[in-house]
Amino acid sequence: MERQVRFHAPAWWVLPVLLAAYVLYATIDWEVPQPGGIRFGPLWLAITIASAAVWIISSRRLTPVAVLAIGSISGMVLTDISAIVGQNLRDLHLYVRAGDHFLRGEPVYLDRLFTVRPADLTTYPFLYPPLTLPFFGILARLPGLLVDVGWLAASIAAAVATLRLFGVRGPAALVFLLWPPFFQGIQVGNVNVFAGLLFALGPLLGAGLIVAAIFKLYSGIAGLWLVREGRWRALALGAVLVVALAVATLPLTGVDRWREWLAGLDWYRASQPLLPGSLYGLGLPRYVPFVVYVLAAAAVVIAALGARGRQGLGRLGIATVVASPSLYAHGLIVAVPALLELEAPWLWLCLGITSVAPGLGWWAAVALVVAAWFVPHLRRERGPEQESNPSVDLWQDLDYSA
Repeated sequence: MERQVRFHAPAWWVLPVLLAAYVLYATIDWEVPQPGGIRFGPLWLAITIASAAVWIISSRRLTPVAVLAIGSISGMVLTDISAIVGQNLRDLHLYVRAGDHFLRGEPVYLDRLFTVRPADLTTYPFLYPPLTLPFFGILARLPGLLVDVGWLAASIAAAVATLRLFGVRGPAALVFLLWPPFFQGIQVGNVNVFAGLLFALGPLLGAGLIVAAIFKLYSGIAGLWLVREGRWRALALGAVLVVALAVATLPLTGVDRWREWLAGLDWYRASQPLLPGSLYGLGLPRYVPFVVYVLAAAAVVIAALGARGRQGLGRLGIATVVASPSLYAHGLIVAVPALLELEAPWLWLCLGITSVAPGLGWWAAVALVVAAWFVPHLRRERGPEQESNPSVDLWQDLDYSA
């Protein structure tokens, strides 16, 4: 199918300029790999220009999308280098620490205001419900190296499987593995990597959309897709599995742990305004009044429910991002299907925005994705076959000139 012309070709060059301005501004205080290192912005610009020159020398046509892709990947690599010198697998070690405290009969959940960002990031509050504690207790009794290697390998495998289910295959998957949401999710050992796989399996294993909410309550928003599609059996199975796990682990955890968990969530909520950068992350409540956050989340959920099939599920992934009371880079894993709806220049612009400096700027990418639901010219032209076999050729995008 021949593409419809969206803009005149020269107009697309505005987007690489905008991306460059954004990256240089967003990283104005960044240094690679850590404070005291090389200034991020000038280094990024130098690498991007050098890579573009190599692209031209190799007889490839330098299109606006190719420049966006080069800039995006350069940003991803530099951001990943900066991240990896931090405390690797810190979230996994936080989970294991909670499991160890559980086995020892020690407090697991927050019982006071959390007001100081600790140097050891594994001492952050543990927020998952008590039914997860026996599993993390098992990990706490295994050799640490075995747990680390096994979790890392499983995370990478889950990420690759997730991308394949999203329609990202071959070398293009490497780009998304470098993308901070995936890279940082794997690097810190966060369960969002596995929750992303359950989300991707939604069309095949709908119950997983409910089970994913065990770890991230707001992930349950994606379960509305089962209601929208009338998949009542999968909805019921997911609910039964969650209840069965809670009941099966209750003799081990006791009722008091559940009371402590609910109280801990309330203490966490009260602590968030005191450490917004650490406890809200880039969550919308950090930047707007609570009522605005609630209205925005409700509006996006309702808009997402207007679509059906895989497209509807992908849009509910964006809805979970908007509705997240605290959000970190790996929370955007479920945004990939909605991102892949975008026409090539807009997709790569969003990848570029989210390749650096998580923060308010990332919401520009989210807003662009939501806008595309109402502005067809922002979306790809996709045939009916894409519903059952989604795929996007990122390399073909680089020659985009419409």
